[in-house]
Amino acid sequence: MLSLTRTAAAPPPPRSRPSLIRWLAASVGAVGTALTDAGDVTTSKYAWGYAVRREWSNGSHDLFGFTSDKGEAERSLTRDQSYWRRGPVRPVAVYVVAANASAVEQHAVDGCRSASCPDSPKRGELR
Repeated sequence: MLSLTRTAAAPPPPRSRPSLIRWLAASVGAVGTALTDAGDVTTSKYAWGYAVRREWSNGSHDLFGFTSDKGEAERSLTRDQSYWRRGPVRPVAVYVVAANASAVEQHAVDGCRSASCPDSPKRGELR
């Protein structure tokens, strides 16, 4: 169920254009409409996009770099691969996965071993 809450009632709109613009600006600031009981759909918490997943030889992985743009995620992937390519310790695999913003934000920093983390490179892509 979706419900709207309002903090103040707005007067009816004026007929002249300059007055209408001022009325709209005042109404948007005064009304302060908020969505409730809708799972916080107004936040980016439930946004889907792409993240970079880095697999390590001990079975742990890192998930980072959430973005809604696949091109930007692929650029992050290229940067990460070039960084680890020169070092003595290298990840087993680094790839882009489709991920939820909250999953990436709440992901463990020190290396995660959870099987529920996003790990399919082609999942969520349109064909």
